[in-house]
Amino acid sequence: MERLSVILPAYNERGNIAPLLEEIAAVAANLPCPTEVIIVDDGSTDGTFVEAEQTAPTLSPPLDAIVLVRLNRNYGQTVATAAGILHATGDVIVIMDADRQNDPADIPRLLAKLQEGFDVVSGWRKERKDKWTRVLPSKVANALISWVTGVKVHDLGCSLRAYRAWVLQALVREGLNHRYMPIYCASKGAQIAEIVVNHRPRLVGQSKYGLWRIFVVLRDLPLLAFLARYGQNPYAAMATAAFKLLLLGLACGLASWWTGSSVPLWLFLILVTQAGLLCLGLLAELIVRQSGQRIEAIRQSIAEVKTFKAQVGTNVR
Repeated sequence: MERLSVILPAYNERGNIAPLLEEIAAVAANLPCPTEVIIVDDGSTDGTFVEAEQTAPTLSPPLDAIVLVRLNRNYGQTVATAAGILHATGDVIVIMDADRQNDPADIPRLLAKLQEGFDVVSGWRKERKDKWTRVLPSKVANALISWVTGVKVHDLGCSLRAYRAWVLQALVREGLNHRYMPIYCASKGAQIAEIVVNHRPRLVGQSKYGLWRIFVVLRDLPLLAFLARYGQNPYAAMATAAFKLLLLGLACGLASWWTGSSVPLWLFLILVTQAGLLCLGLLAELIVRQSGQRIEAIRQSIAEVKTFKAQVGTNVR
């Protein structure tokens, strides 16, 4: 491993950035590779960018580089994560939350597991220090996604993961969703492992998630199932769906003839309409992924980039 990049998407995390950078610097001092940290300020309104800017040149021991990326407004964690990936130069990329609930002390363990031949090592917050309004939706969502996609990861909500850079570089070109990173990685053929990581209570700021996450997951389940099984062969998915609808249509036609009622046919028409809309949505997703529109939109969302290097001071570009 030649270089490590640590990406911190941050939204209104003033008070967490400075101590988190100090923790990462202490861990990086014992790693056998140079380490850069990319902080992506996702349109914060509390001075997060200023705190990062003031802390970066004062770290001791210094990191190899600190890159501060400021987005022109709040886009959400997915876009902030992708912006960080675009600026990462490491062979290995670690992504973690900026709220200090992820523990930087787990980074060496993630890297050690990665060296065993895996492409992605995902953290599992086995002992979570969150309220039930966050834990319960997460457990339900994890169970649903694991069942639908077949990707056996206990904790898809844990941001602390280590990736081979090639995996994320392939994903960011097409578009990604930070909630489902292991699913996307598995669709690219990545080998995934999981280790238990430390989870700490939030001391500063407020959580941005709640019970509504369940409804978001239910909305996204068809796409996740499609990508997990047919991401590389969408024709097979459409042909399979068409064949099943054909059989169902024949069965409904026979039921209508046998009972003398048109209800089965009406139900079938409703089902076909919904299936058609879903298929159009999946095909549109594939088209957008291949068009490069998303990566261009991410580039346009970046308002400012500052780089602090231990050897040469500050370079603004």
